[in-house]
Amino acid sequence: MAKKNWLALALTPVVALGLVAGMACGGDDDDDDTNGGTTPPIETQANGDTNGDTNGDSEIPAGAPEVDQDNLKFIPTELTVKPGEKVYFKNSETALHTVTIEGENVSGNMRKGEVFAWDAPTEPGDYKITCDYHPQMKATLTVAE
Repeated sequence: MAKKNWLALALTPVVALGLVAGMACGGDDDDDDTNGGTTPPIETQANGDTNGDTNGDSEIPAGAPEVDQDNLKFIPTELTVKPGEKVYFKNSETALHTVTIEGENVSGNMRKGEVFAWDAPTEPGDYKITCDYHPQMKATLTVAE
């Protein structure tokens, strides 16, 4: 009996860690993300104001600047846009992602199929993009006239 209790106690942290890791990588945690589970991310403007007009079913206009989140990468890793131009980010995989620009999470949590639109800054320059959950995901958005 003591042997069984020891094994159960030894495995408890491993199981708990697995559940937490699953949530961060797109698990079924409907209550633990900032969007309340099924609510898609809202659109955030460069100045921090929110519009709320982006939804998970949004289509990206033809020819619009787009960054895909797939295979734990931003694709493309470098993109040049005009000042103030709307840039679209799409999560194409089951892993939960964010769009974090210069250290600020502007998208909230993004689930598979969700699209987030963001207005590029009006100030020319290079802006670093990362994902809060996957630090290996990096891209650079260049704003140029």
